[in-house]
Amino acid sequence: MTDRLIRLPEVIQITSLSRTQIYRLIAAGTFPKQHRLSHKVAAWKESEIAAWVEALVAACRSTTGSNF
Repeated sequence: MTDRLIRLPEVIQITSLSRTQIYRLIAAGTFPKQHRLSHKVAAWKESEIAAWVEALVAACRSTTGSNF
C-alpha cells in the first residue's frame, strides 16, 4: 500500500490548524515537513499527519488522564 500525498487544505481539515500555525510548527520542528513536488506544489504524507495527530492525542491523554 502506498502512502497518499495530501495538500495543505486537507492537512488543515485533518488537524484543525490554520495555515499560519502549521508553518509555525514546521519551523519549530514539531510538525511534519512538507515534501516539494514542484516549485509551487507541496504535499504531506498522510501517514505522517496521522501519526502527528495520534501523538498529540496520546500526549493529551497522558497529561490530563481524559479520554480525549
